[in-house]
Amino acid sequence: MRHYSQMNAAILQNEVPVQHSVRPDVGLEFLQVSCPDGWDDVKKICRKVLSYEGKKFTFSGWNSDRNVAYFNRPINQDAPCAQILKA
Repeated sequence: MRHYSQMNAAILQNEVPVQHSVRPDVGLEFLQVSCPDGWDDVKKICRKVLSYEGKKFTFSGWNSDRNVAYFNRPINQDAPCAQILKA
């Protein structure tokens, strides 16, 4: 007989699962984000900057056939971005 203990898990806000890859031949790192609801999911994240392992990635496009959004950054430097200041 197995014994299970009661455990709690927290839902992390503003985090999304990604797949990371590096293409030295083009000088870029990529993140892929699954968007099962197509453009409805993509439009929520396409104007955002994603941080992965302390590196900043910006939106570069999406594949509507695979429902995947792509973010990239130059290898060894953050993607160019600016902070939005509130008045």
